Amino acid sequence: MDICEAVKSHPLGCTISFEVVPGSSRLAVPSGFNPWRRSMEAHLTEEPSRGRANRQLIEELAGTLGISELMVVVLSGQRSARKLLLVKGMTKDEAVLALTEKMR
Repeated sequence: MDICEAVKSHPLGCTISFEVVPGSSRLAVPSGFNPWRRSMEAHLTEEPSRGRANRQLIEELAGTLGISELMVVVLSGQRSARKLLLVKGMTKDEAVLALTEKMR
């Protein structure tokens, strides 16, 4: 499992690719890594209506990374299961370390 493939450097911080399963019975961010899609997986308990699943993903990812929710932005995939999130002010290495720790 190489989480590094899902996390890329960005001028404002780093981006993380996510594959989201909304309406799940359990909440897990991240819940794994999909090597074929080169993205992190996330199981969300919220349904994908009125941005609820996106908000839950942002909240949980910010908590995992130990940063403010204001530092996480959905760059693309607002209405899709495949999302690209921007994490402002955090390097790729810092994000990979935090995600790896969470998945242990």
